[in-house]
Amino acid sequence: MNISVIIVTYNCKVFVDYCIQSLLIALKNIESEIIVIDNNSNDQTAEFLKSRYENLIIIENEINLGFSKANNKASKLAKGDYLFFLNPDTIVPENIFEIFLKEHTKYKGIYGCRMIDGRGNFLKESKRNFPTIFNIIKKLFGFGYGYYSQLKQDSSGQVSVLSGANMLINKKIFNEIGCFNEDYFMFGEDIEICLKSYKNGYENHYIGNISLIHFKGESTVADTKYYKNFYGAMAIYFKNVYSSNRILLSIIDAIANFMITLNKFKFDRNTNHIYNKTLLLSNNEILKLNNYFGNIILKQSVDKSFNNCNVIFDPNFLTFNEIIENVNSLNKQKNINFYFLSTDFLYLIEASKMNKKGKIVFL
Repeated sequence: MNISVIIVTYNCKVFVDYCIQSLLIALKNIESEIIVIDNNSNDQTAEFLKSRYENLIIIENEINLGFSKANNKASKLAKGDYLFFLNPDTIVPENIFEIFLKEHTKYKGIYGCRMIDGRGNFLKESKRNFPTIFNIIKKLFGFGYGYYSQLKQDSSGQVSVLSGANMLINKKIFNEIGCFNEDYFMFGEDIEICLKSYKNGYENHYIGNISLIHFKGESTVADTKYYKNFYGAMAIYFKNVYSSNRILLSIIDAIANFMITLNKFKFDRNTNHIYNKTLLLSNNEILKLNNYFGNIILKQSVDKSFNNCNVIFDPNFLTFNEIIENVNSLNKQKNINFYFLSTDFLYLIEASKMNKKGKIVFL
């Protein structure tokens, strides 16, 4: 078998369902399997997926194992020569595996591609440098230079750290370098496995000419718990790398505790914007959408009217690659709100706004 896609999910059944819809098309001509490992969700994720797909491998954990343990557990059952670790709140383009596998014949190591969020903003964590105490401090105070790779976002090349939200690796190499460090519950595991890859003589390769959507904030919301997990992960990383430097570790712990406390006092700056129209990119009038949006204007291509509006993408009319490209290009316009329609018209996903989850609308 060529590829095993591994998705760890927790309370985001609609997002993982949409992710699978895009995966099934991308994997159509590839010998593959999709493994969903559910971390004891209480939204009936496993039952929902079982009712919709016959050939998924679904593992149901009795407790929330966290990201690292769950991925390692699934990897032991995977039959593919390659493992593709993917976040549940993602949309992949149809040609992602064709490009990944072609690139992997050139360089051995870990691969990841360019990520944008559901509103088209480039996600800088797609490509990073190894953390140091200096670039982490700068990042904490809003200066990302040094923490993020300076490689251009649409270029391809070697970087230090790739995101665990989309990560392709040969299974033999994954086992050779030691899998994910299970000290990490969430965050940080991607940094350490990239470090292990580098130390074992492999390349970590970023591909910038292909993008996927990561609805950042859907599987994890940036609240106090989020920051506690993130800065806790950074503390674990530095303890593993600089275990003998007690002064440095004390500084890291102090910074982590300070940032966790600071984020308790953050307030939501979102305002409710009123959009003056709703445009549906489709060749089909979908009447049930009128119950939610009222009058809808049918469009078959993007034009100058795409401003101050809701935009609904129909994946039965557009390919997922075209949807991703449209989100990317329309990001330059102001005041556009994106909705993603499921292939069977069961639901809509609204792109998230800052630290708020987007709405899920069942039709």
